[in-house]
Amino acid sequence: MLIFQCLSLLTIEDFKCPLIDYRKYKLSTKSLLGIFVAAQLDQWSSYAHMEENLEAYPKLRKELDITEISGSQLSRRINDFPTEWVQKLFIKVVQKIKQLAYSSKGLPDGIGRLNIVDSTEIRLPEQLCNWAFISKGHNAVKMHTRLVIFILGGKK
Repeated sequence: MLIFQCLSLLTIEDFKCPLIDYRKYKLSTKSLLGIFVAAQLDQWSSYAHMEENLEAYPKLRKELDITEISGSQLSRRINDFPTEWVQKLFIKVVQKIKQLAYSSKGLPDGIGRLNIVDSTEIRLPEQLCNWAFISKGHNAVKMHTRLVIFILGGKK
């Protein structure tokens, strides 16, 4: 499963935190982060969709060290999650990609430039971000990211 391969490349162990995980028996911060990485990779669109997919994949639940989880638990826990950790994880992913890219020979000839486009919705708290109103109880902005990948070494 692709999700297992991606999770194995990440050092999620660095995100264990006894203080934040105090009395959070069913869902550790490390597991929460793993769930959201899997959700992003597999494009799970809601907490209910996450709950459904986790229920359908017992091997993934075992890998993430969770027995059962509900969408409401995910919603509550993500509110306590330090946003700085997402930035830290992003930096680790970029460093890992650089490491893998430098050890790779690159793309085969003839492929040319690749554009990867992502449009991610970032939900915002209703009380603080009424300027980002979408619908009742839903405030968000879209972050559009384009990555351009090319072959190093003068090849087109």
